[in-house]
Amino acid sequence: MIRFQRLLFYLLVVVLFFLASFSLIPQLQRSSPALSDTKSDPVVTRQEEGYLSWFPHGDFAEQQEAFRNALRLAVETKRTIIAPMLRLGNPYAWLPFEDLAKRYEAQDKTVLKQLCSRNQDDWRTQMESCESLNDWTEIPWSSLFDLKVFEREFQIKIIERTSGHGWGVRESVLGGNVPINDVLVVDPMSFDTNGTEWEHVEPAMGGWQQWFTQRKPKTPVKLTEPLKKVISSSQLVHMNTRLVQFGALSSAARYQTRNTKTQVALHRALTKRLLIVPNQMTALTLQAKQITDALGGSSGYSSLHINMAKLVALDNRRNKDKTEDDNVQQQEDAAIDQQVKVESSQGEESDEQAVNGTTSMRLEDMDKNARLRMMDGVVLEIFGDIPINVAVSAGLPIQPSKLQDIVSTGELPTTPKSRRELLDACTEYRRTIELRYPIYYLVNDIAESPETRPDVFGPLLKFFPCVFSKSDFQKWGILDMSFVKRQSELFDGANHAKLLEPILDILVGGHAYSFFEIPQTPLTRFMSWQPKQ
Repeated sequence: MIRFQRLLFYLLVVVLFFLASFSLIPQLQRSSPALSDTKSDPVVTRQEEGYLSWFPHGDFAEQQEAFRNALRLAVETKRTIIAPMLRLGNPYAWLPFEDLAKRYEAQDKTVLKQLCSRNQDDWRTQMESCESLNDWTEIPWSSLFDLKVFEREFQIKIIERTSGHGWGVRESVLGGNVPINDVLVVDPMSFDTNGTEWEHVEPAMGGWQQWFTQRKPKTPVKLTEPLKKVISSSQLVHMNTRLVQFGALSSAARYQTRNTKTQVALHRALTKRLLIVPNQMTALTLQAKQITDALGGSSGYSSLHINMAKLVALDNRRNKDKTEDDNVQQQEDAAIDQQVKVESSQGEESDEQAVNGTTSMRLEDMDKNARLRMMDGVVLEIFGDIPINVAVSAGLPIQPSKLQDIVSTGELPTTPKSRRELLDACTEYRRTIELRYPIYYLVNDIAESPETRPDVFGPLLKFFPCVFSKSDFQKWGILDMSFVKRQSELFDGANHAKLLEPILDILVGGHAYSFFEIPQTPLTRFMSWQPKQ
């Protein structure tokens, strides 16, 4: 009897042990990083094909970021992408949903040309003036990137909206007549209720009308900056309408997606090889290769972008802040004596006028010394960015060579012949004497030929004489953008040779040893993804 009781006891212990083990498995799965880092793809049930689209804004890098986010959302929601075309030239900043929608509709060049030919005043021509009609263009993303690879590797179907600018109920890709109940508007940066109730927006004569799924709309408030709202993955997955029209997609943090295996693989691809190198326009890629070869080949030079307008604005702001700090100190000192207070108040008024007068300062408004001081700061930033061995190489005296013969004259070469001799001397010096000596491909927004503006670029060229721009390569016959006349997708009469230069700069910068931008913009992040050549 005792043995039977002991056996029964042991059996009971074993059963309890197994029950406890099974109850711990779910907890271990939740706490195990190996099992929880990547989740299975969400299940989306929809009877018909679903679509998503968005309104583009900003420069190339911002529009590329929006496309990246659209790809993430397409994976999350199992939808087909309707991609608006890429706009080059005259970029516009973020706007609330309604304004972005009207801005997008306004850039339909077919309609604009008709209005301009009749000298007809219209809300579209107020946004896109007839005078600037050839200063911008739209091109399909597929003219620069391979988009078919996304369907092959990630089952993401992409349709480009190359005809018309209809969206939502007037979606051009879907025939221009979509029932209102099949359209969902989502923009957490514009609508306060996104995340709990969804807005339906439909264009109407005389303005915009809003429909809510559960309640009447509040009085709209004009936004001056984006709202800080977020759409969760679960909300994205449960959007069951046929078409989802997003507003701006340039902010990845506003649209949360699950950390699934597909999303992880997509993210890895988007930061290493896909939608990164705009090399599908063969003639443009060839132009970039010719510049690269002339500069010494891949990794034989560095790419330097100076955004002078932004630099001037930052310098102006610093001076303004310094003036305001000085004014505060004056006020504190003036409180000691009434007479000093009166004098100080007079000084404040003149200082305030001076600050207000420089809020829109241009480079030409700065005196020569101010321009040179600003460029001295740029030179210091460059020296701080480049590796120490390159900085030492640039700072040491140039050894006896053709390059030394040219630089020792103290005059900057300005003629096409003398500048070509300088380029040859620079590449020879780097190849045979000092492998780390810096050669720069310079992009800036004020001077096609920086060597003709020593009042601005003098300090830069003093320390880095081997600096060359697109203007040099054009004068040497290495760069010839006349091929744009033969590109079938470039047919709207715009100055495509000029508008494609940012893409050319990206291709040249992608082969550079390093890329440095002052001040930095989203382009710096985009260039960091370029594959190493």
